[in-house]
Amino acid sequence: MNTLYKNILAPATLFVLIMTVLIGCKDDEGSFNDVTVTSVGQFYEPANAKHITLQSAGSTYFEWEKAIAADNSIVYYDVLFDKADGDFTNPVYVVSSDNKGTSTGATITHKTLNKIAMMAGIELAEEGALKWTVRSSRGLNFNLANENRSISVIRINNVDDLEGATLYINGEGSEDGQQVKASGAIGEYDIYTKLEANKPYYFTSSSQRTFMLNPDQTSFKETLDAPEGATVSETGVYHIHLDFGAAAATIEKIDKAEIVVSWTQRRTAFTYKEKGVWEIKDYNVQLASAPWGFDERYKIVFTMANGSEQHWGQKGPHFDDRPSINRPGYRDMAPTEGGQWGGSQFKFPSELADGNDLEKYTVDATMSLTADKNYTHDFTNVRP
Repeated sequence: MNTLYKNILAPATLFVLIMTVLIGCKDDEGSFNDVTVTSVGQFYEPANAKHITLQSAGSTYFEWEKAIAADNSIVYYDVLFDKADGDFTNPVYVVSSDNKGTSTGATITHKTLNKIAMMAGIELAEEGALKWTVRSSRGLNFNLANENRSISVIRINNVDDLEGATLYINGEGSEDGQQVKASGAIGEYDIYTKLEANKPYYFTSSSQRTFMLNPDQTSFKETLDAPEGATVSETGVYHIHLDFGAAAATIEKIDKAEIVVSWTQRRTAFTYKEKGVWEIKDYNVQLASAPWGFDERYKIVFTMANGSEQHWGQKGPHFDDRPSINRPGYRDMAPTEGGQWGGSQFKFPSELADGNDLEKYTVDATMSLTADKNYTHDFTNVRP
């Protein structure tokens, strides 16, 4: 009987204990939420209207007087930033103080201040004013400081790099969703893509940031608003280069992309397909007769809208011998010197070279200037 009584009592007792703890916790939480806190009475740093030239590796220290909680417990602090005419009802940005919000000071990097200035509408490399104040809190009770100050900042003339995020081109005027390639230089990106005249395009990152070229088409900016997008006046294939370190951009229209046989200067144009890919169907490989037998060298040449040419050859390592058609890396491309014989050149693969019949083979050629691999070209569907 005693055993049965204990088995019935134990769950009931446990339930009562749990409810007591929960009610106690709720009461404690309520008392925590009800604790009042004073406003910060005085600011120490930075001085009012201080002039700050933002630098990529810089920081500025903000410091203020301690606030007091009614129960003498820990007070938490946030630094609030707003536009010069703002009243902090909807601050532009909020930064917690050092030591997880418990310190009476905040070390704020210039990169963060640069971002705040951008959000407040201050353009790159331009000077503008920001207002700041401090909010003290304890539980659900908040108090703004008795004063606010301003700082005058000159923005950094760059755009923060993507830090591992992926960049895409988007918009009605673009090949929407095409990935932009991170080049070998830190903070630099390239894309070869088709743009439609008078229709907007812009860039978005996988980290939810948005960028667009400025009207001068030599610079770009980050934008928080729904992007208006940039436009081009003529539909065509373009090369766009973005340099985040200098907030600089270049955009060039490509009129032609061709295989150019070095010996004869025979040119055969690629047709643009989509998203950085060109192709030539039924290309007849015509090797050049030479005193030593035949010559198989060639380049790929882009003719830009302004009439200039960009010559591309082997990316490297460079091979002097005639390659096999499947040699890894041989047809990877990079800009090289101009002229008939200048810079690195390619050689048609041995499978396309018959010394007894210099025009024997026909192939399909595909050139890929895409983000997923080295810029390259390939010969496929070989037939005599």
